Amino acid sequence: MLRTPTRRTALTLALAALAFSQASQAQQTPPAWSWQSGESSLEAGIDANLFYYSMSGTWWNLAASSAPSFDKKRGFGELWVQPKLNGRSKLGGGAELYGALSVGASQTLDADAFDYKDQGAVRFGSAMVGLRGQSEGLRYDLSIGRQPYTLGTGMLLTAGSANGFSWGAGASTPRKVWGRSLLAKAGYGEFTGTAFSLEPDEAPEARTDTRVQGLALEWARPKMGKAGLSWFTVPRSTSIYPGDLAPLAFIENGRKDLDTWHGWADITGLVPGIPTLGLRAEFAQQRNTITRANGRRDPMRAEAWLLGASWWGQTLPFAPKFSYHVARFSGDKPGTQTYERFDPMFWGNGLDNWWFGANGAYSWLNANLRAQRFIIDAYLSQQDIVQLQYVRASADQLNSAVQFGQGVRFTNTGLLVGVPHKKLSNELYLQYVHLFTPKLVLTAFAARNMPGAGLKAIAPQGTSNWTTLGLGLTASY
Repeated sequence: MLRTPTRRTALTLALAALAFSQASQAQQTPPAWSWQSGESSLEAGIDANLFYYSMSGTWWNLAASSAPSFDKKRGFGELWVQPKLNGRSKLGGGAELYGALSVGASQTLDADAFDYKDQGAVRFGSAMVGLRGQSEGLRYDLSIGRQPYTLGTGMLLTAGSANGFSWGAGASTPRKVWGRSLLAKAGYGEFTGTAFSLEPDEAPEARTDTRVQGLALEWARPKMGKAGLSWFTVPRSTSIYPGDLAPLAFIENGRKDLDTWHGWADITGLVPGIPTLGLRAEFAQQRNTITRANGRRDPMRAEAWLLGASWWGQTLPFAPKFSYHVARFSGDKPGTQTYERFDPMFWGNGLDNWWFGANGAYSWLNANLRAQRFIIDAYLSQQDIVQLQYVRASADQLNSAVQFGQGVRFTNTGLLVGVPHKKLSNELYLQYVHLFTPKLVLTAFAARNMPGAGLKAIAPQGTSNWTTLGLGLTASY
């Protein structure tokens, strides 16, 4: 049986459920409070989340070899409350000054999947100012400070803030904003160009001091989709890469000076006669020179791509939508001087995008990974939505780091890392969403991840299925 919460945890969750409601994504509803004087206005509101997770078989029993006391059965809650204030003032000539300020408080109740217990923090969310406007058809927007930013669909740049660790809320991941950002946008018609400089807001336990600078050009048309191309570089970072014998040979400062080309296209209605057929294609190419533990400098050549298609049967019962994605993130090929392991950077943006499995995404960090994902969405009513996902995960390269050096083992030929068989796992995910109102949403889900031959081969103690049950309430006022 799954472990039930303690009396203290259950009471806290019950009181929190009465005090807070969970946040919907709808942004068009009126704010909880507003004020206006002349050309200036303020809007205030609050976001709040309450989630409870119950897990069994956590980490497939892989922790048994190095941490025998790790409890595979656990139940934990996560709370998030974020008051927010937005303001704007018209300056004349089509220009507008705007800003945002929020403070987010998170708390984990009991021990999460990473065994961080009762952790939480109160930190600034957004804290930014900007100037935007339009003149003779040309749009401009210059902003600076702590703010969210997603490049494309979130393949590489979206998770600007760390979650988990000593900050809590590692499963619901409510923090999104970049710690420091400078965004300069210029647009005309359907095209927008962006120059950006980003620094993540990182927990002390995961600090990499990374800075990302780059350019992006995107075309977007409402109800059809978007396509874009970007280039960015990393002038500063202490992020390490796993080497040939991780964790014995980490590559220090591996991300520093990394150059990335990234392109994306997510289009619906492109094929005549099939207006609800969606097509998706994305790629990323990374180049750098890394310095190995023995001082040797080698070229880095890493690649990633995703292809996808979807079709929405709007005239069928329950209006089902079918989606299929196949993706590859290169792994480091053993025995070559070139370093081929892909760096996923600050990826995310949900289970429909770059999280491959509710359980699997904890471990498959979009490097040395091949994934296939099939999704069915069904709309039982205007307030009730059901989603079923199947995710198949495999290693791109055998005997190469899958996560960050896990699976180190001795063999007849020496020390190896990674998995000896490609299949990592299969995961089934079922989700139910009920919209009480556009501002109040209930989510319930069940995820079952079944280890494949690769994981089983590195676990002499045996593996188990990893099952998670989740229940969440979110509100935005």
